[in-house]
Amino acid sequence: MNWLQSWKNNKLRYFIIFTAMKGYVLLLVLLVTGTGLNAQKLIKAEELINGSGGYGEGKVEINQDLRIDSLLSRHIMVNARVDGINGYRIQIYRGSGRNAREDANETKADFISEFPHIKSYLRFDPPNYFKVRVGDYRTKHDAYPEFKKVKSKFPNAYIVTDIIAYPNLEK
Repeated sequence: MNWLQSWKNNKLRYFIIFTAMKGYVLLLVLLVTGTGLNAQKLIKAEELINGSGGYGEGKVEINQDLRIDSLLSRHIMVNARVDGINGYRIQIYRGSGRNAREDANETKADFISEFPHIKSYLRFDPPNYFKVRVGDYRTKHDAYPEFKKVKSKFPNAYIVTDIIAYPNLEK
């Protein structure tokens, strides 16, 4: 009975403390979520076209839906994460099983001894495929002359699409 009387006598005090705590929790939630909202800046098409000023005095004004700017920003953010560009490689090995890693390493070593000037890549694709891909080609047409040479030594080779390394522009 003592606890119940204490509760009735201090009901106002508990109400005030509870209300204040709700306010602090709400403020904390707003602060945490509010700081994350400013992390991504919307890039407008006008900013891309007009740039940061410079030589010319001209200015282009684009009237479009804001959703287009949102899609443009998403596209830029997604592509910023990709380390390379779309292109082609020649796949000379694909295998799974117990010895797939050893077979892939052996195939890569054989390739490097035959074609030391062509870069080779060993990769693992889940669930259990090891692949050896070679070269960095922008188009299938660029890959085809090397493909004919590689096919003579590795008869199971074929051209595949892949994300390739950025080309060296200092040639």
